[in-house]
Amino acid sequence: GLMWLQHGGNLRHTSEQNDGVSRYGWLMHDGENFGVQEIRDEGLVLRTEFVKQPGGEHGGDWSWRVTAKMEGKGPTPLLSLFFYVATDGQGTLRPVLENGTRLAAVAGTAEELGDFTLTFLPPTGEGGEGPKYASYNFLAAGVPGLHRLTDLVRHSLRESSVFSPPGRPRRRFFGVSSTGGLPGESPQGQLLLHQVTLEAPAVLEVTLE
Repeated sequence: GLMWLQHGGNLRHTSEQNDGVSRYGWLMHDGENFGVQEIRDEGLVLRTEFVKQPGGEHGGDWSWRVTAKMEGKGPTPLLSLFFYVATDGQGTLRPVLENGTRLAAVAGTAEELGDFTLTFLPPTGEGGEGPKYASYNFLAAGVPGLHRLTDLVRHSLRESSVFSPPGRPRRRFFGVSSTGGLPGESPQGQLLLHQVTLEAPAVLEVTLE
């Protein structure tokens, strides 16, 4: 799944009719192999595209591209995209870290999927030029249930991370702390979350093999 946060705004996860997200919906979708969705949220345009390649015994591989851009004038707010994978009672997930801070991939096993690898590619510019400067945080936590994911992420955010692009002013932002959970609630499953903080426009890709 995907959550996002324009720093200075609210953490978004599910699009509710009354939460201020101005527009969202599928532009194209065949119900099975591909889809293109667009979400508009206070000047931010998020376009998500997926394509699936059938094969094997567990439904095949897929890739997912998220394009973020801002509309209108004014200063560009920092944007955090939170890509996550969670289990609910079955399956195991193992983080694959790069430089100790970037969740590069998740290696997992689940009854329905067998063994799988979910890979988070580094962000690029909108035209494919790259790489794009970004800050990374990750979260590994037990979850009491999938309905508590938003609360868990909100609980783990700390305004102690610093975005410091070369030759530009440093900015503080809310980043997830690396481990955490909801106090007093016993975990039923596992959450691994990859937070990418950057300035739009940017393109991010995720693959599942």
